[in-house]
Amino acid sequence: MNVNGVGSNVAKDYAAVYSNQPVAASNKSEEEKKTAKTVGAGTYQRTDSAEVYAEQAYQSNVPPDKDAGTTFPMPSSICRLVEYTKAINEHYEKVNEENKKFDNPEKHIWDKYHNPKSPYYVKGLTNKERNICEEAETRVLYGLPAPVNSYDPVIQRNFGGGIMSEEEWNDEVRSSINDSINRLFEEYGIVIPEGAKLRLKVDPYEYKIAASGVDEALARRIEEALNKGDNGKYLYGHLRQCNPADNGFEQPRQYLYDRAYQEKAVMWHFVNDMTGLDMRKLENRDGVIYTPDGRNLWDAVTERYNEKLAKAEIGVLPMSSLYKEYQIYVKEGWDKEDERGLTVGYKDGSLYDLDTDFGYGSGQREWLDKAKEGRQQFWENYRKEREETLRTEKDIPVGYGKWLAELSRTEEIVSGLSNSTYSKTGTLLNQPDLKAMQQLLDYAVKNGRVIPLTKEILRLPGRVATQGGFDTQA
Repeated sequence: MNVNGVGSNVAKDYAAVYSNQPVAASNKSEEEKKTAKTVGAGTYQRTDSAEVYAEQAYQSNVPPDKDAGTTFPMPSSICRLVEYTKAINEHYEKVNEENKKFDNPEKHIWDKYHNPKSPYYVKGLTNKERNICEEAETRVLYGLPAPVNSYDPVIQRNFGGGIMSEEEWNDEVRSSINDSINRLFEEYGIVIPEGAKLRLKVDPYEYKIAASGVDEALARRIEEALNKGDNGKYLYGHLRQCNPADNGFEQPRQYLYDRAYQEKAVMWHFVNDMTGLDMRKLENRDGVIYTPDGRNLWDAVTERYNEKLAKAEIGVLPMSSLYKEYQIYVKEGWDKEDERGLTVGYKDGSLYDLDTDFGYGSGQREWLDKAKEGRQQFWENYRKEREETLRTEKDIPVGYGKWLAELSRTEEIVSGLSNSTYSKTGTLLNQPDLKAMQQLLDYAVKNGRVIPLTKEILRLPGRVATQGGFDTQA
């Protein structure tokens, strides 16, 4: 094989890359939950079309450049993958350049992880890790992104464990929001009176933060300080991800109201994104909402959508279904919405969740601490089990070695049939070695080459007769 100048020490270099020693251990890199949770704007319940737009809009904003006035962190669950994705991309892009120096890069990748006789074979990996690395390198070779996997040696090496859980991410976001609020209060000279029960409520439409629980003058100052850039949007998104029900606890009442308004909120944002108009404030007459210049609002929405679609600024949406939902809200109107939005409390320099003992505020974190301890223990156990797996797998041929072993055994058994000869008519002249044939059959069944149609194991020796439609062995 022509390796175009790749040196003989490559195998050692690769092994160094996949060192089992973590270089940046962190208590925030733990195992993801096995059951994936949908977060942010993608959890709307009732109809598919609203969900399509919500998810598309949510994903397209991750991660955007922050508005100049934004001081809160973006809460998107996807943002927690940024550092992992960066490490994965940097590693596999570098390795891909090495792989492409070979005449057959895909074969080289396979040899590297499954052929112990290859000079480039990477030692010190479990079979599971070999498959992960092979898949990642093959995907990158063909222009696809490498998947982010907690068990990837790159993740293990750089972060000392798996990917941060959503609860841990929410906790980090909450801490950053607390810091930002305190800085803004200090900047604006805001002091919260002792004993005050400050509440911050965010509406699901314009994402405006409204303060209550303090006198009106102070509330207005607090709102002025916090309503900068996308702060309200990010606070609202964060609170949605902090629903205790997502972690198996009782759902506070406000989240029930919030879910009830999500589809209406999605429709409002869709119309607003297309036209910049607040459909709640437009003339609604005879089943038609009119723009300020007298046009049918939906015509304006459709026109702008088609323009964005032509410029590839938006993905394809189920417009006919969205129109049907739009008509529902045209008929329902926007009244009786006093309960819309999500509210969080603030006390002693930090936010706390309302109507629950399972939040991210002071005195609400026992469940979270236990979850963190559980994941820490999981990865400690995994590292111990991994070492044991490496020891046991040394004696088990994998990939290329297993294939060679199977081929050798098959040839050995087939050689026992070599003295059997047949006439031109197919008549057997010499008695075959039935024992060798049975060994071959048993071996084929054991390795999945032959699948018996009955629970009885097939046997060759003996005379088989047919009686009444059933096979019987003499």
